[in-house]
Amino acid sequence: MQSNKDYYKILNISDDATEDQIRKAYRALVREHHPDVSNAPEATEIFKEIQEAYEVLGDPPQRRKYDRLRAVEGQDKSSAIAIRALVSHKFLLTNVEEQAFYTLIDVTPAADLPSSRLPLNLCLVLDRSTSMQGMRLQQVKEGTRQIIERLNESDALSVVVFSDRAEVILPSEKNVDKALAKSIASTIQPGGGTEMLQGLSAGLKELEQNRAQPSVNHLILLTDGQTYGDEQGCLEQAELAGHNQISLTTMGVGSDWNESLLDQMAASSGGTSVYIDSPRKIVDVFKDTIRSLSSVVARELSMTINPTDGINFKEGFQITPHIRRIDVRTDKAMLGPLGTGHGKTILMEFRVSSESNSGEKRLMRLTIDGDVPGQTNRRSWEWVDLYANFVASPEENVAIPSTIVTALGKLAIFKMQEKAMQDLEQGRVSAATQRLETMATRLLNLGETDLARAALLEAGRLARTGGLSAEGRKKIKYGTRSLSILPKEIHRD
Repeated sequence: MQSNKDYYKILNISDDATEDQIRKAYRALVREHHPDVSNAPEATEIFKEIQEAYEVLGDPPQRRKYDRLRAVEGQDKSSAIAIRALVSHKFLLTNVEEQAFYTLIDVTPAADLPSSRLPLNLCLVLDRSTSMQGMRLQQVKEGTRQIIERLNESDALSVVVFSDRAEVILPSEKNVDKALAKSIASTIQPGGGTEMLQGLSAGLKELEQNRAQPSVNHLILLTDGQTYGDEQGCLEQAELAGHNQISLTTMGVGSDWNESLLDQMAASSGGTSVYIDSPRKIVDVFKDTIRSLSSVVARELSMTINPTDGINFKEGFQITPHIRRIDVRTDKAMLGPLGTGHGKTILMEFRVSSESNSGEKRLMRLTIDGDVPGQTNRRSWEWVDLYANFVASPEENVAIPSTIVTALGKLAIFKMQEKAMQDLEQGRVSAATQRLETMATRLLNLGETDLARAALLEAGRLARTGGLSAEGRKKIKYGTRSLSILPKEIHRD
């Protein structure tokens, strides 16, 4: 591999060419320049260049290594993604069996990235069952009108309503007639039961009508009730949507819906789930969602962790815009979309095994890849290497940065909520009660009085009755997710 050679130019392809395009270009050049078919005196040398280029670009790991070498040497285009890394320890001790090491990774679009808005391919899947009548459905209609008003000519919209059957009231189309679409939304009437799978399937089918390479494909599903008998089908459809780059925002209104199901559906599609405790908040949630979708510059981020020997990943969490666990499989995690103005912050814990030699050591490389449509003049990935100095005795001024301490403190409350729910599921009522009481105290210390009150009330209910209220469980579960550190705490400015 020679980074000073432009292998892309040799194969006559762009530097964002797909694997299939690389293979096709290579085969075409071989047919033209193979010494057995070409009489040109330089055929052998040209063929060797083509072979060398294909051996690198045709092997994804080698291609990635080549691209990074060119970036380091200033021969590659700039990245569309910016990464900042903060570590808990710049110094680690030698001859210690195991040490904890934390890193806080802040991922944002590059500061000079053009902020052209990607076209939206959006479907609203709305529960219109009998329980939605009154204020809930009124607010859903108003929220739908607000979304329609914010669409551009290049955006596609469809609307599906469901109860015990699904109906497409607005088929997917671009350049939406806003007056007509708002008029159609106003005709939604309540009635029937709740069969979510029918609505979800119809909505995904509508999204396929206008799914295009540069579009942000998204489905918003809102419900206020349980769906019966089709949960597995909903999960399968959500996972399939994620594979097709269609993310889901699942919204639950009130307290009677299945938060576990909606959480799993959102997570498996690379989306998010939202708890709406009051119908009056529906319009604001719809506005926030369309605003977030309109800011997307990278449709899907993934993070690859390449640790050196002796470094083991323990666990990781997204901290902003909300707290959630990240699932790392074969050293890779999916992080979801990235938008302007609201980057992602990831907190990870590693365990460092014993090191006998003093001096600086590279611990790992973290690589962020993104699908960044419309930015062919930039590469869609960036990386950062993390180092630590191994010393025989503790150095001065080795306090953990306050930003990481703050993140760990709020994360501890989130994990406490998780453990309380696990205790409850396993019948350990006393342990769950104690965790909720401790949570309430810590929340009060953070100034989160409403959430602290909810935790304390549910602790009392749990001690008396052995169970939590549906509303209280949701307030605690979704409230602790929102204990994200603020942008100013991350020093993005």
